[in-house]
Amino acid sequence: MIKRLCTILLLAAAVAPSWAQQAGGGKERVVFAPRKGQWQVSLVLGGGGTFYNEHTSYLLPRYDNTQGAIGLPNGSTDVSGDLNAYLNISGLNNNSLVNIAGLQAKYFISDCWDINLSLGMNISVTPKRDFIEGDYESVPDMIVPAQKYVNAQMTNNWYATIGSNHYFKTSNPRILPYIGVAAGFQMARIETTEPYTGNLYDDDTTDDDEGLPTQVYYAAGKAGQLFGIRGAAIAGVEYSLAKGLILGLEFQPAAYRYDVIQICPKGFDQYNLSHHNIKVFDMPKITLGFRF
Repeated sequence: MIKRLCTILLLAAAVAPSWAQQAGGGKERVVFAPRKGQWQVSLVLGGGGTFYNEHTSYLLPRYDNTQGAIGLPNGSTDVSGDLNAYLNISGLNNNSLVNIAGLQAKYFISDCWDINLSLGMNISVTPKRDFIEGDYESVPDMIVPAQKYVNAQMTNNWYATIGSNHYFKTSNPRILPYIGVAAGFQMARIETTEPYTGNLYDDDTTDDDEGLPTQVYYAAGKAGQLFGIRGAAIAGVEYSLAKGLILGLEFQPAAYRYDVIQICPKGFDQYNLSHHNIKVFDMPKITLGFRF
């Protein structure tokens, strides 16, 4: 990733002077530094730790009327107490450099200070589909196959961050380093509802396999969510490719996040688990913005 960042910055440095000369006609002095009252809107690319893991099925409880474990990730048999089995957020988030992580807006309250807001969101909704019985006996030469069911599912994964940065002027008017602070909130939630499945309950106490649908005995809905608050120190540098066209590199020298995981089985108390995360020199982000 470092090689890609160096390549982008070298290309920007090579082509920017010619762009600026064309923009100013080779005579007028172009001002690259921000001014009070200006806005800057940027795409945030790559980075680490922006979203929680988007495969949020690990937040669903696994339980039934005979066995199960409240708070155990769906489909997991690991009861060793490993934190990863619950949070699934250890290590660095290896996002691709070309992934759009969100949108950032800055407003300059002075020539050197800004107030900024970043936002990213991913929402997905799948309607349920009931099981449809097949017909294999009525017309032997025309079998009607059964149709599988699909659980209704709604997931959302989002973050919002607000912060402020102080810019430093350098001898090169195109290069503006800055430092700042940021605070944010992020959340991931999943909720599912099981439709009619065609499955019948068998209590294994008789030879009679006939029974009521499993929905009578099992909870039809499952839900879980993960949310956290975050504070971080910010450091970065912006390079003016041309007047109003900004390429930036930003990272967090130190960051702290407090997370709470909640697994919510129906008919039982919520399973709550807290988590503390401290990072030093988090993975960098690339920003591509327009200042006006």
